[in-house]
Amino acid sequence: MTPEVEIKFACEPATLDALAARAFNTPARDRRLVSVYYDTPDGLLAGRHVSLRLRTDETGRTVQTFKTGEGLGRREAESETAPGRLDLTGAELQAALSPDDLARLTPRFTVQVRRRTCEIEAGESRIELALDQGEILAGGDRLAICEAELELLSGTPRDLFTLALDLVAELPLTLSLRSKSDRGNRLAAGGAPAPADGLAPDLSCREALRLALVAALGEVAAQVLQTTAEPSVETVHRLRVALRRLRSLLSVFRRRWDPGNPSALRTGLRDLSRACGETRELDVLLEKADPSGALVPALLAARRRAAAALVETLSQAPARTTLLEGLIFAEAGDWRNAPGGEAAAASGLGEDLRRRWRRVRRLGEAFPDLGPDGRHDLRLRIKALRYALETLDLPEWRPLTQSLSPRLRSAQDALGALNDADSAEGLLKRLGLSGDPRREAARLVAGLKRREDRTQARKAVRRLVKSPPVLFT
Repeated sequence: MTPEVEIKFACEPATLDALAARAFNTPARDRRLVSVYYDTPDGLLAGRHVSLRLRTDETGRTVQTFKTGEGLGRREAESETAPGRLDLTGAELQAALSPDDLARLTPRFTVQVRRRTCEIEAGESRIELALDQGEILAGGDRLAICEAELELLSGTPRDLFTLALDLVAELPLTLSLRSKSDRGNRLAAGGAPAPADGLAPDLSCREALRLALVAALGEVAAQVLQTTAEPSVETVHRLRVALRRLRSLLSVFRRRWDPGNPSALRTGLRDLSRACGETRELDVLLEKADPSGALVPALLAARRRAAAALVETLSQAPARTTLLEGLIFAEAGDWRNAPGGEAAAASGLGEDLRRRWRRVRRLGEAFPDLGPDGRHDLRLRIKALRYALETLDLPEWRPLTQSLSPRLRSAQDALGALNDADSAEGLLKRLGLSGDPRREAARLVAGLKRREDRTQARKAVRRLVKSPPVLFT
């Protein structure tokens, strides 16, 4: 199988035209492509991050493509075949699926696009720019596609990254790590992602971290697109969680990123998280406020302003650049070349979790003496530990995850109730309320500062720290 080094961006049709005007100095190749994707009825290929398709152009030529892997680590095997007929004799396909599974393959969904392509000389490299516009069809459902792809044909990934960074700084191109296969499978399943197999056993430390970073970054990129299109309560919340998961990997496994500490990337992700903050805090207050009271109109007006500011931030070049820099760091950061990374087993990452656990336990034992800042710090550390454990998803950690995650989540939620009360007071003051809205805001803050919440938080933290898991002892 041959490696595929490709970066994909979501965009609007006008951006495709702008790219075409900029890049097509030579005649572009313009084709109509119809791709039929295959899988077993239970989504076996999707769960393994594998895709199998038959792609036919307007001449009737059909190419079968089998792809494996995630991020820039994907590999593909191609062969020409008859239209509508799978060739199941390939060694790669037979190695991935049993004879029974091969016999169960069936068409899952169809992708129809107009594709315009040209080659670009960048540094010492040849790069293909492909502009796709069309739709995915699954049953009676449709999903529009509008994206640009940069694929390295020859040369060095460094030139590909440089070109991509130049383009996202100039044009509204947002990194997309969800392939057509993934989006088609979600559409065919009614919007639900395929049940994933998780990370394979016996991975190296370096490969486990790469896959975890790519998966977390892919979710951030997807939520950025959804939040930009519709900054609803649900999308803003999902974006904040996705950002926290990615930032947790960078924080908990901090010592693994040397050389090349990603300080600029961490700053960019922190800024995106902060941009979500006020919108999310207002959503929490709206959920708790009296819907018929005088405060709600003021909160709704503030929420509209905060959401508009968030969308503006997500649409700007710094946000787009941060996402792309995240991919470059995951796939080609200096940490990938550190000695011993390929030899070290992923299970050794448990030491990083133990370090984090010791900090959580020390703060948790001091909980009765902690002020608002200390409680907030404890909550952030608990969240980072939980998200890192769940996002990395090593097979040998799953029993630990199943037993520990509920306790981490309970303590996180209980501390979150205290944090909501602390942050609500400052936010409501910044709104400059007067009259009935101000009096109602004071009552809301008083209601949030309940003594029983402090008691519940203390109990949840005590349950968490009093019996440390085996891995963390």
